[in-house]
Amino acid sequence: MFNQFSTLDPETLPPEDRKWLVFFIEDILHIYTDHTRKRNKRVETQRLAIDLGWYPDGDPEGAFRLEAILDDDWVNPLLSFTSRSQQEIVDALENWLFREFMPNYFIEEEIFRRNHRKRT
Repeated sequence: MFNQFSTLDPETLPPEDRKWLVFFIEDILHIYTDHTRKRNKRVETQRLAIDLGWYPDGDPEGAFRLEAILDDDWVNPLLSFTSRSQQEIVDALENWLFREFMPNYFIEEEIFRRNHRKRT
């Protein structure tokens, strides 16, 4: 887990500022939790990760991308949200942490995707 989410506002930072290369990068925030459950006499494990980055890396024209990743399937995120606004990213992150993925439980992927198809 790591957190490099800064209070720098991309809308007020001049494009020539070198802070773009330090604070607006692909690896800003990565948090995860592991779940296990016993089902049909087998133990199943699952990892839910939330990842935040700036894409393209260091580009003043880029944007934040927030993704919820189940079991390292980066090709098919459970949820994805893109914005240049820090406040919108914080709001989405808090919604995911305190609403979408709480209480902490094992995610039935097919049901979750079906229920979130219209909102992502």
